[in-house]
Amino acid sequence: METSWLEITIAIVGLLGTVLGVLGISGYLGERAKHKAELKNRQEDKEVEDKQEVADQRLKNTVRDVFKEEVHPINIKLDNITKEIEAIKSDLADNTIGTVTMLRDRMKAIKDECKHEGFASTSTKANWHELYNTYKSLGGNHFKEYVDAWKEELEELPSTAPLKGRKGKSTKVAPENK
Repeated sequence: METSWLEITIAIVGLLGTVLGVLGISGYLGERAKHKAELKNRQEDKEVEDKQEVADQRLKNTVRDVFKEEVHPINIKLDNITKEIEAIKSDLADNTIGTVTMLRDRMKAIKDECKHEGFASTSTKANWHELYNTYKSLGGNHFKEYVDAWKEELEELPSTAPLKGRKGKSTKVAPENK
């Protein structure tokens, strides 16, 4: 039996077709397995990410809860300190009002006394100006017109006391009292 070239060619083509078919199926199965592995890896990665996200959220919640527990007593202390500061501010405002009132009263009394005596020594004027400056720095502006007028009256008074003659009239100016 002689085999013809045609039969050999057909056999070779058939064998080649079978080999290519096996290689094609093998390649397909390999790609399919690779694709399934990638899908599985992606799914596993997603599950790991989800678990990590849940773990991170739990950690954040735990840290927040612990922080709240630790900070709560401090917040209470800060609230108490804030209330104390507000009370001190209120007391300070009341004291400032009282101080301004007393300064104004004292300035008027000094001015009235000096006016009655007919003079104001330079030291009295200096003291009065210190009271005036403190009065202004504490916000004593409610009676500004009166206080500024008192300042002018005091400035206009002589710095030395007049000398009294036999009948109580002034004759000369006495040396300045300090």
